[in-house]
Amino acid sequence: MNGSNLLKTTINLLLSMLFTGLALYIFLSAEAAGKAGSDLRLYAALTGAYGLWRLVRTIIAGRKSYEKA
Repeated sequence: MNGSNLLKTTINLLLSMLFTGLALYIFLSAEAAGKAGSDLRLYAALTGAYGLWRLVRTIIAGRKSYEKA
């Protein structure tokens, strides 16, 4: 893996963790929001799903670049 691919993979992993962590934080703190808590949980689920999707795409891209080498 060259430097460019390593940088892309690192950034994608960090973004995946950021979206997943943000979703977890919103999901756990949504009860304090009262009426808007159910809406916040929906947004947290969507954000978490995006974070997990980024993780899956990063893993797939890493495997493809490893097979190429």
